[in-house]
Amino acid sequence: MKNELRSQLAALLSGDDPAFRRRAAEELAETSGFAPIAALAAALRDENKGVRDSALRSLSKIGNDNVARAAVEYIADENIVTRNLAAELLMRLKDHSIGALLPYLYDVDQDVRKFAVDLLGLIGNEETVDHIIPLLDDADENVVVSAAEALGNIRSPRALPHLIRVFKLHGYAQVIVSEALGKIGDASAGEFLLKYLSAMISNPDSDRLVIYSLVDALGLIGGESAIVVIRQNINSVTGNLRYLLLHTIIRILERHNRPLSELEEFRFELMEALRIENPAVQLSAVKALGAMSGREISTALLGAVGISDEINVILIPMLEHRDGIFRIIAEMAEAKQLRASKEIIGLLGTIASNVNYSTINDESVSDYASLLQAGFEFAASNWNEGSEEIRAAIVETMLRLDGDRAFEYLATVTEEPDPWLRIHVIELVAQLENIGIPNFIARFLSDDDEMVRETAASTLESKGYPGNTGSSLNLVELS
Repeated sequence: MKNELRSQLAALLSGDDPAFRRRAAEELAETSGFAPIAALAAALRDENKGVRDSALRSLSKIGNDNVARAAVEYIADENIVTRNLAAELLMRLKDHSIGALLPYLYDVDQDVRKFAVDLLGLIGNEETVDHIIPLLDDADENVVVSAAEALGNIRSPRALPHLIRVFKLHGYAQVIVSEALGKIGDASAGEFLLKYLSAMISNPDSDRLVIYSLVDALGLIGGESAIVVIRQNINSVTGNLRYLLLHTIIRILERHNRPLSELEEFRFELMEALRIENPAVQLSAVKALGAMSGREISTALLGAVGISDEINVILIPMLEHRDGIFRIIAEMAEAKQLRASKEIIGLLGTIASNVNYSTINDESVSDYASLLQAGFEFAASNWNEGSEEIRAAIVETMLRLDGDRAFEYLATVTEEPDPWLRIHVIELVAQLENIGIPNFIARFLSDDDEMVRETAASTLESKGYPGNTGSSLNLVELS
């Protein structure tokens, strides 16, 4: 065994072939002695990436205090690749790394001190708080900022008075300290931030980045008093800051389970906020507007469809149940005021499917029929320029709006000479559920193109219907 270990160490430390060094690094993962760990740590500097990666995996697998002690010296290495590998390993080791990292908080090199405190902040063990706090008085500004950020990541209330002191002393650290106080989430920190926010908003020379950081932190920890103060100040600011203050109020209201309809007075500002290129602000605006009624709000919310997947998840179900939304979509589509997207087209079909026609009086039947027609024409008009996703939504929506007309439209589309278009349509309708789909697909069993015939036959068979690719059409019996 000793001879085998010596061979592995020799191969890793001095082998000419990277493949042998890599294999040796992988095999040493089953050992845990000082010599193998030291050799693997040294291999983090290997010129070959495969060897370095194998050494990293093996050291991670061994995963004890000795690994951390062997790797920590490389956070001071001149090679950035080596430093980053050592950092990745130490973060994987988590609490095993703490004892090894603490002495580096006092290194003469400020970059090493910063690197060490960054890692401890990411590891997030509260036992390191008392060791990090002294770095808030470090001579190097970057170390001070990193120490504040680390304390915020650890989220220990013990750091609060020290962070507040740094906020008051050092303007360069105020943004990071605000973020840290927000992460810690103590109510007393919220009162402190609120006091400074009021003073800074009233001062036109205040640093806007600091104000933004204060507002963001208050969104995490602010309470009733924060809502009151922000409401008092919101009309004294303009531009993005105003929308950000609204976003903060919404976050606080949500945390306290209060209705967003309290912001009815800001409905115009919230509609404007939908246009701000800030996803968090836009999402908050959608939530608040969803609690308010009115055609102008429905129109604004329709314009927000497609901003992001996160917004769509909330917005689409919200729109499905808004009063008069079917009419608004159809009228906007007819007036070409609506951008065609798979979400909008799909929404149109979903709403049409949810309409309870038994409750519609005779006078309204023709009115709804015209709306259905407008919606159908909107969907169909976007077929030629639509992506595959949009076309799939178009087919499904047309079938929901008017099944017979949908099949007539698709039959016209498939008269084009391109066989790939017919195959594409077959594949699209095959994904849907409609009583007329099997018969529609069956028409392609006698197509001039062999690939089209085969696609139709295999699709019907996959759906449990008989298919025949011969010259005669095999009609599909519907159950």
